[in-house]
Amino acid sequence: MQVLEDVVRPVWPSEAPRSAGPGGLLQIRGDVVSRAMPSGALAQAAWRGPEVLLRAEAESEAQARDALRRLRFVLALDDDLAPFHRAFRADPLLGHAIKAGPRLRVLRKPAPFEALANAICEQLIDTQAAGNIVWALTRALGRRHPMGPWIAPAPDALDNPPALVRAGLAPARARTLARVARAVARGEIDPGAPPGSADRARLQAIPGIGPWTLAHLDLFGRGVYDVALEQDVGMRNAYARISGRRTGSVTEDEFAAVLDRYRPWQGLAAMYIVHVGWRGGGRWSESPHAIRRR
Repeated sequence: MQVLEDVVRPVWPSEAPRSAGPGGLLQIRGDVVSRAMPSGALAQAAWRGPEVLLRAEAESEAQARDALRRLRFVLALDDDLAPFHRAFRADPLLGHAIKAGPRLRVLRKPAPFEALANAICEQLIDTQAAGNIVWALTRALGRRHPMGPWIAPAPDALDNPPALVRAGLAPARARTLARVARAVARGEIDPGAPPGSADRARLQAIPGIGPWTLAHLDLFGRGVYDVALEQDVGMRNAYARISGRRTGSVTEDEFAAVLDRYRPWQGLAAMYIVHVGWRGGGRWSESPHAIRRR
């Protein structure tokens, strides 16, 4: 067993996340977080003043290094958020929240496929229900690290529509997830490929994969902040709350115009909108009334 350790001083101040997000695969115990990676490696981070202490344990040195890299990505430790804060700390909508919570970050997934699978599970339902489905899928089709954290199911494990339905996924979305998982497992699609690539075109051609799903893939699986999130009903309702509007009254076009003010940081701005609009934090969507491709 190989153990690697590192010390990171983030360019922008960081703190341990308060929520593991849907599915709860990130273990949080005070200022220490643990995450089991697709390879089976276990990576941990501990906050000590301005520094973050990292540790990875794996079967090989290469896997340990990969686990450290992925954890840094999950926690956005290498992102310089100073331009966002300089530009928007006096913003009339989010300025107070930005100054009050300067260490808020996007909590990502360690692999693009996991972000994509989670996005499919979240289509057309609220985040709590989606998190329950993700957790059920993980327990049924994932693995558990000897130290306790669960490992998200591999693509080949999710190519199983009956098992997906048993976990609570609607049949149509179970078929979508199974098709995506099959294509990824066979090497036909790289979910981390950027827009405009052949892989992205093949992914978009799968029934059930629309702009909403791809935006969540880019934000949570590829680390892209410049994404269009106006179709997210939960985010629009969070904006309605903080702007004094009636829930459900904000249109996609209106919200797109709001997010456009924060380019190229719409993803991080959306995190602040949700953080303020949902006092409990972490709710990313509510059930939309219109059933359409997301």
